[in-house]
Amino acid sequence: MNGDLPMTHSGLLLDSTTTLPDGYVETHGITVIPVPIYASGREYRNGIDIDEEGFLRLLETSKDRPSTAVPGIGEFVSWYERVLGDHRNVIYPIASRRLSGLFNAAVQAGLSMDGASVVALDPEEGQQDGVVAMFSGAKDPEQQLARVAGLPPPVIVVLNSDSVSGGVGLIAIHGCDAIDRGSSLEGVLARMIACKSTLRLHFILSSLDYVVDRVGQLQVLLGTMLQIRPVMAINNGMVEDVAKARGRSRSKHQMLELTRRHTGDRLVDVVVLHSREPDEAQALLEETRACLNVHRSWVTGIGCTVSRYTGRGGLGIVVADAQASSGA
Repeated sequence: MNGDLPMTHSGLLLDSTTTLPDGYVETHGITVIPVPIYASGREYRNGIDIDEEGFLRLLETSKDRPSTAVPGIGEFVSWYERVLGDHRNVIYPIASRRLSGLFNAAVQAGLSMDGASVVALDPEEGQQDGVVAMFSGAKDPEQQLARVAGLPPPVIVVLNSDSVSGGVGLIAIHGCDAIDRGSSLEGVLARMIACKSTLRLHFILSSLDYVVDRVGQLQVLLGTMLQIRPVMAINNGMVEDVAKARGRSRSKHQMLELTRRHTGDRLVDVVVLHSREPDEAQALLEETRACLNVHRSWVTGIGCTVSRYTGRGGLGIVVADAQASSGA
């Protein structure tokens, strides 16, 4: 570890299930863990030897649906050590613990590192001894952040986003804002928690072909015949069906209307997600800008983990209050 770095200096760690705008990882020096993908008896490393297009081809042609896996504890440790080679602290915003085993594995890896202080944001009840638990809905946020400020480095923070894909990405963007301003560890966490508290992700499917295990064969058949397109949301870290519409155009309109109801007139940052439909995503972003009070906006891929359910052509909208990215 470089002892010349100030104690407040934090590095951001992500995994390849998180999506960010093109060039963002390189520009902000973010370290990314390639999550394994298994298909047709072969292992791929997401973001290294397979991209979203390659994943979709596997999804469309493989007999068995491709699946993601959780890296081993030792692999997490090696990535923590890599970040700590340049920084005093690691902040790892991660997909919802209710949808993935990544969160628990990341916490366990942190606990296995001698001398590291491990902070878990929004863990399950009864989190293991040795972990400093924080809760985004707590009545004493300042007291929680003060506890983190008093921890000796290195500090490893595993942040349960209760979201996926670009939802985690938007939390990461707000974290980068604070890191770039030179904020302390607790200052960065305060910004990321504020983002999480207002975050909302809606998405629509291109077809029902890849959600048969979720809704059942009969519902898929009926939905296909009637051109029903569900609108999905991530609520409290779980995927929920929140609306249904007939046809793609109406489902996009419904998704946008649900997003507008969530944001009201508040100033928001927006990420439009897509599964290999950049032109349609850009058009959706323009519609979003027209009906929401948008501060910053981006278009990015929806990622393999969500494409697994949406198929090619999936679309999504992520929003969070823009105020979460301001201040120190």
